[in-house]
Amino acid sequence: MDIREDKAWLLQSRINPFPVSGALALINRRISFVLDAAAAESALGWLEEQMEIDDLKAQIEAGETITVFDHSLEDCQVSWPLTGGGAMMLVKAPERKWVVSYDYPSGGPISNTMTLVSGRKKAKEWKKALADAGG
Repeated sequence: MDIREDKAWLLQSRINPFPVSGALALINRRISFVLDAAAAESALGWLEEQMEIDDLKAQIEAGETITVFDHSLEDCQVSWPLTGGGAMMLVKAPERKWVVSYDYPSGGPISNTMTLVSGRKKAKEWKKALADAGG
């Protein structure tokens, strides 16, 4: 069983990110995103609307496991948009298209350059893991 799991951020969109912290995982040909404790500090309104869940912050702080998506690779299309510079993954799932960043989206040219370098490395690793999984 091949397992790949990385710290990542779920974004509302590529233009208006509102990043939410969690873990992106590939286990047994399934791709998932689970919120972590740091997600409680995020602007969660957009995610609550998408998931049709109220008060995610309270659930996260209570220690509940919140899975945003969990799909078989056969049910998804995964891509890396050029505009994301390699640091961003799009997971087109049955319910919607999810935008995932391997690094916290931050401002400023120097930090953006560092994010792109580490993001490209993680993208390469994820592409290999998905190819090895047959996705």
